[in-house]
Amino acid sequence: MKIAVIKEQKEGEGRVAATPENVQKMVDAGNEVLVEKDAGVGAGFSNEEFEQAGGKLVSHEEGWQADLIIKVKEPDPEEYKYFSKGKIVWGFQHLASSKPTVEAMMKAGTTAIGGETIVKDGKLELLAPMSAIAGRRSVIMGAYYLEAQHQGQGVLLPGIPDVGIKAGNVVIFGGGNAAVNAAQMALGLGCSVVIIELKDERIKELEKEFAGQNVRVVKSNDENLAKEIKDADVFISTILIPGAKPPKLVKESMVKTMKKGSVIVDVAIDQGGTVETIDQPTTIDDPVFVKDGIVHYAVPNQPGAVPRTATMALAAGNLKYLLEIADKGIDGAAKADPALASGINIYNGTIVNEGLGKSLDLPYEKLSL
Repeated sequence: MKIAVIKEQKEGEGRVAATPENVQKMVDAGNEVLVEKDAGVGAGFSNEEFEQAGGKLVSHEEGWQADLIIKVKEPDPEEYKYFSKGKIVWGFQHLASSKPTVEAMMKAGTTAIGGETIVKDGKLELLAPMSAIAGRRSVIMGAYYLEAQHQGQGVLLPGIPDVGIKAGNVVIFGGGNAAVNAAQMALGLGCSVVIIELKDERIKELEKEFAGQNVRVVKSNDENLAKEIKDADVFISTILIPGAKPPKLVKESMVKTMKKGSVIVDVAIDQGGTVETIDQPTTIDDPVFVKDGIVHYAVPNQPGAVPRTATMALAAGNLKYLLEIADKGIDGAAKADPALASGINIYNGTIVNEGLGKSLDLPYEKLSL
């Protein structure tokens, strides 16, 4: 199969979808691998390294002529012209927040595989390391934007315990992988942590995991959310519904009760986010805005700010699926591997992910191979 590693177009995105090591393995398996020039530079991988691994350096347009396009993020509008029937586009696409992309793929008959919707053994296997990065980084960004020069409170999040100045309060909405990593980071800074989680079983798991630490786990409902957000120095929303756009659960009326200069970080803004006061995502280069006196951080590709670490993590998970597709074709690979099948959002122009179809009010069908 002809496979292409495409350079990311999104502002501030330095990740690349494959390392030279992965390119070598795809070539060794009998595939022709095209690598767009400078695709890996942002993550510290040179053109020469990709060539030594057997990749062929090409232009952006030449790369898009391949059968299997591997990216990190969703295609840019300028790339819609490259969509065609039977072409497979792989990446963390979060299509529920990009109706124009979906409609362009439907019109062209393209197949889209979203790494963020691949479920194996009940877990979002490929999204997990990216969520871990985003969760950890959210606390770091929250601490940074609490500083006065960003219109924050002027509070040092870790405090100064030796002189009796307590660390701040971090409230985390959701109890998944990103939330756990955010909690661990916040605890490392000495903060008090509140996790707001919906599922009773997961609440018990979190209480066990953080037993004896400065963490409270509370049931997710409007009353508790409204109560806890008032005391947050940093509020981190991690709510993600795979393939679907989440509801705006954090209302503006709640945001207005927060302490002036506190910080909101919406980890799941890629998929649309849950905070009513965030209408549009921001960028790594221009990451925040202030509304109702609260600093909002809404960068959709947080792991892109640490591209070396993130690239190695995502490439390690992608490879086996890419090799399956190259070996058996998308139909054979999806039939043989239910986890891969769960990642197919659009198949030859037809939406086959129920959450995606419902979120965008577009027709969808069950995947049939």
